[in-house]
Amino acid sequence: MKNKKIVFDKAYYDSLMKEFGYNPLEFEKINFSLGKLKKDDLQRMWLCHHNGSNFSRHLKNNLKVIVTTGFGLSGEPHVGTLSQILRSIILQRAGIPVQIVLGDLDAYNGKNIPLKKTLQLAEKYKKFILSLGFNQKYGSILRAQYNDLSALRTSYLIGHFMDDDMFDKAEEDLHSFYHKRGKVDKEMSYRRRLSLNLMIADFIDLHIKQNYRSVLVMLGIDEHQYVRFGMEAVKRIKESRQFDNFNMTLAAMYSPMIKGFYNYPKMSKSFPKSSINVSMKPEEIRKKIIQGEGKYDKPENNVVYQMMTSVSYYAPKKIKELYNLCLAGGLEWEKAKREYAEVLIDICSKWKK
Repeated sequence: MKNKKIVFDKAYYDSLMKEFGYNPLEFEKINFSLGKLKKDDLQRMWLCHHNGSNFSRHLKNNLKVIVTTGFGLSGEPHVGTLSQILRSIILQRAGIPVQIVLGDLDAYNGKNIPLKKTLQLAEKYKKFILSLGFNQKYGSILRAQYNDLSALRTSYLIGHFMDDDMFDKAEEDLHSFYHKRGKVDKEMSYRRRLSLNLMIADFIDLHIKQNYRSVLVMLGIDEHQYVRFGMEAVKRIKESRQFDNFNMTLAAMYSPMIKGFYNYPKMSKSFPKSSINVSMKPEEIRKKIIQGEGKYDKPENNVVYQMMTSVSYYAPKKIKELYNLCLAGGLEWEKAKREYAEVLIDICSKWKK
């Protein structure tokens, strides 16, 4: 898939199932609830899951569970990053603890960002995420990688169960896209292996250090191979019996790729017209939201509706209403877009404070 031009449509998602051998019980449409979020609510915000039903059952049985996500700190937040942050807050408000990992070391090794710059970004990101409403109480965690020595030790311990083949298979679908633009090393270099190893440790350390029974990883669909890597590591650790009482369950819930404005297939920093970032002027954000949605055949393929579901504080009932408005089009949908533009401008303004 790395050598093909990728279009994030239904055929792409179907091809994932076939290429990686996921059966319907492992990688499927969401068929469970999480806390206060019903099945239909989750289906509007995420694309599919892997082992999520077990996570839901553990949550209902009052076992110790947590959702984890994170992102590399190579620059200011873009819409994809915002969507992970806001989804985390929505899950928190539904009664589920969430970990957000600020990937300062990931950016340093994985994307060659100077250490001083990424450490500074970690502080700014933390303030930004808290200003958006993330709550560090009730089991939730907001942390950078640099100062977490437990996760760094776990990365070394679990490295014992990793091999070259696992790393080679873990290239994300957009790797060649990023490499051509000078963002990452071409090959799975030692630096990138360290970065990936630590990412997996960020998942597994939740069980080793804090005894979380079930961990659900929340990432974009283009990063699914990272979770597959993590699940293979967990499987090998269990089979080795080297760690006492190692009995974690790793699950995943994937969000779809967000389309680009003006008919671009996806948002990309390389095509400024296609995307929105937190530093844009309010009038530019308004123009893209109101005029730039492009052609679409259903709400799932409408960039503005996609953002409404993932980069907002809208309640599930409101999102359902917006779905119907987008489907119908017309003046009411135009009004909803203008209202959403102001919501997004307010979210972005918090980065500048």
